[in-house]
Amino acid sequence: MMRLTLSYLLRVLLVAAVVLPVAGLLNFRGLTGHWIPIREVESLSNPIPVKAWTTGGLQLDDGRLLPLPDVMALPEKSAALSEATQRGVEISQDGRVLGLVRVHHWCGNDPVREHVAKVDLADMLIFVGEATPVKPLSDWQKELRAVNPSSRFGKYGWNISQYCTFHSWRSRDGE
Repeated sequence: MMRLTLSYLLRVLLVAAVVLPVAGLLNFRGLTGHWIPIREVESLSNPIPVKAWTTGGLQLDDGRLLPLPDVMALPEKSAALSEATQRGVEISQDGRVLGLVRVHHWCGNDPVREHVAKVDLADMLIFVGEATPVKPLSDWQKELRAVNPSSRFGKYGWNISQYCTFHSWRSRDGE
C-alpha cells in the first residue's frame, strides 16, 4: 500500500513539473500575445561616469563640468536626472548628452519586462518641467507637456505612458 501511494505521489509530482511551466507559458501568451517576455535594453557608447551635478552642468568623473545644451540650468534635485545619469552619459556627435532611463511597463498585459531607453537629458528635463529651455517652447510643446505635469520617475522608472508622450513630443521637435 505504501509503495502504491509513493508511486502515485511521484506520478503527480512529475505531471505537475511538466504542466505548471506549460500553464505559465500559456497564461503569459494569453495575457500578452507573446510566448516569452520582451527585453528592450539600449546601451551607451563609451559611457562617461557622472559624480554629481550642479545647476551649471554634470560633474564628470574626470573632473570636467559638462553643461547640457539648450538648458539654462539644471535642477538642484531631480529623480529623473539621477536615474538618467547613474549608468554614465554619452556625448553624441552633435554634442547632445544622452543617458539611460528605466521605463516602467506597469500593465500585466504588456509583454515588455525590461525596458531601458536612451534619452536626451536636456529634452527629458525640459519635458518633465525640471529645466528651463534656452529657446521658448512652441504652443503645442507647452500643451503636450502640460498634459503630464507630473511626469516624474517612480522607484521602477519612468511610467511608459509618460515616456511615450515624451517620445512623441520629442519626435515633433522643429515643427
